Order: sequence, then C-alpha cells, then structure tokens
Amino acid sequence: MLNPTNSLSVLDQIINETVSHIHDYTHSPQDFTRKRKLTAGTMIKTMLNMQGNSLNIELFNAFPGIDEQVSPSAFEQQKGKLKPDCFKHIFHQFNQQIANAQLLDHHYHVLAIDGSDFDLPWNPTSKYVCDFSKNKPYCQMHVNTLYDLLNKSYQDCISQPKTAMDERSSVLAMLDHLPDDSIVMMDRGYPSFNLIENLNRHQGLHYLIRAKLGGSIKEIQNLPDGECDQAIACRVTTSNHYYVTHKSSENIHCIQHYWHQYQPFRSKNTKDRRWDFGVFCTVKFRACKFQIGTTADGKPAWEVLITNLPAKQFPLPRMKRLYHLRWGIETAFSKLKYDLGAIQFHSKKDQFIEMELYANLIMYNVVSAAVNQAYVAQTNHHHWDTINFKLATRIVRYYYRNNQQAKFQALLIQLGTYLVPIRPGRKNKRRLKPKRAVSFVYRVA
Repeated sequence: MLNPTNSLSVLDQIINETVSHIHDYTHSPQDFTRKRKLTAGTMIKTMLNMQGNSLNIELFNAFPGIDEQVSPSAFEQQKGKLKPDCFKHIFHQFNQQIANAQLLDHHYHVLAIDGSDFDLPWNPTSKYVCDFSKNKPYCQMHVNTLYDLLNKSYQDCISQPKTAMDERSSVLAMLDHLPDDSIVMMDRGYPSFNLIENLNRHQGLHYLIRAKLGGSIKEIQNLPDGECDQAIACRVTTSNHYYVTHKSSENIHCIQHYWHQYQPFRSKNTKDRRWDFGVFCTVKFRACKFQIGTTADGKPAWEVLITNLPAKQFPLPRMKRLYHLRWGIETAFSKLKYDLGAIQFHSKKDQFIEMELYANLIMYNVVSAAVNQAYVAQTNHHHWDTINFKLATRIVRYYYRNNQQAKFQALLIQLGTYLVPIRPGRKNKRRLKPKRAVSFVYRVA
C-alpha cells in the first residue's frame, strides 16, 4: 500500500483529543488537575498495552527505569478516577476514523453479532456474580459484540451479567449503530418474531439468521425435505383469546406478552415475552434450506437461514457461501481472548474490568488495521499465507509502547515476515470444558 493509514498515530490523536476534555470521563472535576507522574494520557496508553502478566510485571514493562517506577496502588488510585466511558469513546472514535474499505459487491457492509462469556476474578460485590446453587459462586460476564467480517474489526459492544443475559435485546440496542446497506448475520438462538419484525422495519438493513429446524416456527418445521427457497408470512398475535378460538381454523402464532400491567406483581413463573408491535402482525421473511453434509448415521444434515436478502441477487448457493463468513466472529473471539490476553484481567472492580475490555477491543482494531495494510508475498506453496495475528499483537504493542509510531512503514514490513498458512475446509470438534478466571498470583512472570 502506497499511503497506509498509520493506525498508531490515529490512536494517539484520539487519545490526545480525549485528554483535552478528560473531565467528561472522570468522577470529579478535580481529577487529573495536579501534576503527577501518571497523567490521564499515560494511564490510557498503559492500559492499552497491558497483556496477560501480573500488574507488577505490566507496570515494570511500561516504566522500566528506576526513576519512573510506579507502584500498583498508585496506578489503581489513578485508574479509579476514570470512567469506562473514556475507553468507550476512544473505541468508537477510532472506528469512525479508520475507513472500512472492504464491501461485499462494493455495496454491502457484512457484519456479525454474537456473544461470548468472560470469567472474572471473584468479587462478592460484583454485579456479575453467578450463583447456580449447586456449585461454588463465581463471576462471569457475557459480552455481545458487533463485528465487521470483511474488515476484521469490532464495531460495538454490550456487556451483561451472565445470569441476566439477553442477546436479542442487545441486538436491538445495536441497530442504531449499524451503517446503511448492512448485512447482519446471527447464529441459532437469536431468531424471534419480535427481532425479525424489528429488523424488517429497519430501513436499509438486511439480515441472515440461522434457524433451528425443530424450533418454534411451524412454517420452518413444515419446509420440504429437500433444498428449497421460500417466502414465508407468519401471522402473530398477543391475544390469547383469539389464538385459542382461531388456532384450529387458521395458522397463527401466539406471543405471551401482557399489555395491561394493572396487577401490582405477577408470579415468577409468568412468561412475558418482549413484543414491540400491535396485537396483530404479519411477520414476513425468506427461508433458505440447504444440505451441509451428513450425520453420523448417514442421513443428510440440513441448515435453514432466515433472511430478507433478494433471491435474485442472492440465490441459494451464494447464501451458503455468505453465511460461512460468520465463522470470522468466532475466530475473532479466540484472538481477542488468547492472542491479546483479554481473559486475564488485572482488577476485580466492575468498572475496571469494563475499561480493560474496551482497551482490548481498541487494540484488536489497531492491530487489525495494521495487518490489513501489510503486504503478504505469496509463493508457489500449496497454501496461501496470512499474517500471524498473535505475533502481530506483540509487534504492534512493542512499537506503541516505545513511541515508534513514526516507523509505521517498518512495522508493516516486519508484520509481513511472520506468516502462517491458510488451510480452508479444516474441521475440528469443539471440546467445551469449564474454565475459571486466571488468578492474580498465577500469571506468567
């Protein structure tokens, strides 16, 4: 690239702009007014460069000189003056200033929404405490993210306690941050009539949602046995009386939503599902069914996608290839957690954990912006090559920690020397096992 965008310099400019009105993101107007070693800008940059080591090691890496040494208690006191909104502001400002050059058909932004769990250090006063009675209580945060699949960057983030997670409500909260002409992909567990109708009414938005064959939508259960592409209209009501009296004569769905909230309280067993529209509504979508392989007993395995994309421009074979891109958000979570070290927090307080989460999302986008611009020389080997993201995070952080933003061209050249092969079509069984947060005393020296 002849004129690369220096993502490190862009990040510095945004931090300087944020520091110029830092009192918008502090708890008191008197914070960061006195001259101290740990200024607001130094605090922000130090947190952005943190990895998975203990806090003492992180501070030693940031301030190696004997005259600039900083104690963990001093660092925590200064950090307590900041609000998580400071890093949230930097995160969104960076996304606005780094252009998303990759578009599908030079027109569509291709995005994915998904969530992942983060195990946190134990804090009995945290809002993220999970107590499922049978096991020892622990702290866990569910993070919902909006991810740009073609430009490989996080665009939005909403964190929720694991015990109160609601992925569908997080999608509705992110709708206002979506650019025009977007295609949003979601996995199983997201489809609901309320979500689909909200997406249908959002102008300029397209969606692609994986659905369960045996789910609650009867029209999907009744699809033909082979591959098919059908337009479906589901009649929905919140009137239980109408549903009971008409379900035998017409195909209708009932949503258990209570309009009249005159009762002071309801039983904990009462179901009240979210519904943002009238008593009667017709929810329309396109259902695409295709085979993705065979099961262990030799039977065909089917996949169903719910979408509003035009069938002429996106026929069934292309829908299958398009949805395969959604796997990019799964690998992005892996890189965020294990390449950048986002699972190893350095604090117990909720607001500090949220700061570190946004700091890691910022650095992921900074690294990704550099990787997207680096030149990868292709050879006549069997596989194409791509840049090693784990080493890219180390290199970018090294340049940023040592204030070598001006050497961005050298950084891009160095990134191009650490390559790994791309092996398409690889399949590995997911082995899920319980994990706990890494204790503060069990960190790499």
